[in-house]
Amino acid sequence: MKYKAHKKINKRIECSNLYVTSHHLVFIFEKKIQLLAFTGILVREWILEDHIRFVKVVSGPPKQESLIVGLANGLVARIFIDNAFPITIVRQTTGIQVVDLSADKTKIAIIDEHQSMFVYDIKSHSLLFQETNVVSAAWNLEMDDMLSFTTNDTLYIKTREMPAS
Repeated sequence: MKYKAHKKINKRIECSNLYVTSHHLVFIFEKKIQLLAFTGILVREWILEDHIRFVKVVSGPPKQESLIVGLANGLVARIFIDNAFPITIVRQTTGIQVVDLSADKTKIAIIDEHQSMFVYDIKSHSLLFQETNVVSAAWNLEMDDMLSFTTNDTLYIKTREMPAS
């Protein structure tokens, strides 16, 4: 297999993370996110209120993908790359470590710095359930109501209102 360079950006960019979407590069800094075109031109920039601890790219139509961002102050926001304004999903009192969005994008699982997991309904902002001592979590990509999460030594799978097993 051979690769051919598509574009080359002659800039030195020191960031904490880099993500690629269909038409852009996303650079993550301490409190700032920059969106660059593949040519290296700055398209958009978001300056957030606290340190960025977690970022996940959420698929969408080309040039309209979004980012789920978790901050050290407990804010979880969604940033559509074609919009200048982040949308607040949830604001907690403790820093965010992990965030995952369900396949139908109606529920969100958040793990804070104390390893507590909170699952919210995004539209109503209601807390659906919570668990303690959770290290990681991921929604199933095909079954909207299936969530798996791990503690230090156990994997749990939760489906709908059934208890985790």
